[in-house]
Amino acid sequence: MKTPRLILTGATVYPIIAEPIRDGAVAIGDDRILAVGRSEAVEALAGASTRVVRLPPEYAVLPAFHDSHQHLLSYVRSRTRVPLWDTTSIPALLERLRAAAERRPAGSWIVAVGHDQGRLAERRHPTLAELDAAVPAHPLLVYRACNHMALANSMALARAGVTPATPDPPGGRIERDDHGNLTGVLLEAAMSLVAGAVEAPAIDWQSGLRDAAREYHRRGIVAVGEAALGHVNGVRDLEIVADAIRGGGIGLRMYVMAYGDVAAQMLEAAEAGAWREVWRDDGWLRFGAIKYFADGTLGGGTAWLTEEYGDEPGNRGFPLLAAEELDARVLRAHRAGFQVAIHAIGDAAVTMALDAYERALTVLPRSDHRHRIEHVEVIHPGLPERFARLRVVAAIQSCFTFWEEGDVTRLGPELAPWGHAWGALQRAGVVLANGSDNPVLPDFAPLQGIAAAVTRMAHNGRRIAPHQAIGLMDAIRSYTWGSAYAAFAERDQGALAPGRYADIAVLSESLLDVEPERSARVPVVMTVAGGTVVYEQ
Repeated sequence: MKTPRLILTGATVYPIIAEPIRDGAVAIGDDRILAVGRSEAVEALAGASTRVVRLPPEYAVLPAFHDSHQHLLSYVRSRTRVPLWDTTSIPALLERLRAAAERRPAGSWIVAVGHDQGRLAERRHPTLAELDAAVPAHPLLVYRACNHMALANSMALARAGVTPATPDPPGGRIERDDHGNLTGVLLEAAMSLVAGAVEAPAIDWQSGLRDAAREYHRRGIVAVGEAALGHVNGVRDLEIVADAIRGGGIGLRMYVMAYGDVAAQMLEAAEAGAWREVWRDDGWLRFGAIKYFADGTLGGGTAWLTEEYGDEPGNRGFPLLAAEELDARVLRAHRAGFQVAIHAIGDAAVTMALDAYERALTVLPRSDHRHRIEHVEVIHPGLPERFARLRVVAAIQSCFTFWEEGDVTRLGPELAPWGHAWGALQRAGVVLANGSDNPVLPDFAPLQGIAAAVTRMAHNGRRIAPHQAIGLMDAIRSYTWGSAYAAFAERDQGALAPGRYADIAVLSESLLDVEPERSARVPVVMTVAGGTVVYEQ
């Protein structure tokens, strides 16, 4: 065996694929793990050049977290916009926008992100009149946190040429009041009518990605699923991430779910047998999935449900694609050998996605397809068993239970027990791949998601469908091995074992020894990516 470069020893080691090891250790050589076991045995492997880090016995050593579904480029872009995640009332939100306007020349665009009416005291959106009064001299576009709804002031609507006579675009809606007047609310594809008119400053993507990676490392994250590459800059997204990610440039591993023009190019190339060098896999950047959207979001009222929203009679949301169109897209990607990832939040959309997968698998059986459904926020009886039978991965975000209580509590009486039903999926034998959907939440720490999966506790102290909780080790597994499995990477990532990548998170307390409610506040003290310490408290 090679001499280790680094040994972490003395803490509780969580291999994930084996029982936790008290007084355990991990030996690292180059970018791989050499040994995992009891401290005494592993420390005996040390050589003269080995750095031995003796950790306090209350510490924990885990595989680095793998955020299966997030948007790294959107996160970089969001950090250049006016942040609203921490606003808790309409007056506070309007004051934040007013202050931003005072710092900008009249007539220049203001774009804000992170608005969530569910976390505001008033539990509503600001009105068009309120936005116009707060920001009268600037075109304003406010994205709801989910990025499936936006609010525009009158100047922005005028700049974009949106009037009461403007037709709804396919897959979107322009909200109007009972008199046919614009309210400023833009749903789904309708957002692009105004977004296309925004004049935004250029972004230094490489600097932004380096800064973003440091935030991920601080939370113990080394691997991510990029859930819609092509959504921000079209095909240029591909060049941006390739420059940053390949070879471990920023210390993050990325599995790409291609979207839009990037997906179209990859499908055409695969069908023609002309795979391009830019799509080459290495240990840091990998390709394999095509992304589609079946519906919207609960907070935006556009997630497609089988029951009316409890707080909005007559509304069940709507599909973004006809079933026939989704079937055709899924079959094409499946036939070309890709994994398919479908955004489906409402139970009607989840059913439509499962229908599409079943039809594709009937036409062309494939045993290890690992097709995914992203979010899966609402299901109904029978769907967990269908997931399991079709071997579809549930790419969940358990942190939503903590941060988006205002969304899931919109469900009516029949569906409320099936909101964020991670427990039902787990009991059916479905692989859970956990993530954050960053940047849609105030924070994207995996430990918050793990705590919420176990406790079902929301940010305001309310417990959401507690019967849908999962166990601590299942929650940790969903944020490590489960996410690696969803990315066809479980042989290299998601567990601590010889031969796997040395991607490691060290916590200041063992999660087995703290109350579940407190686990979200346990600090990450070290993160290792490919054998290199990228964060150390």
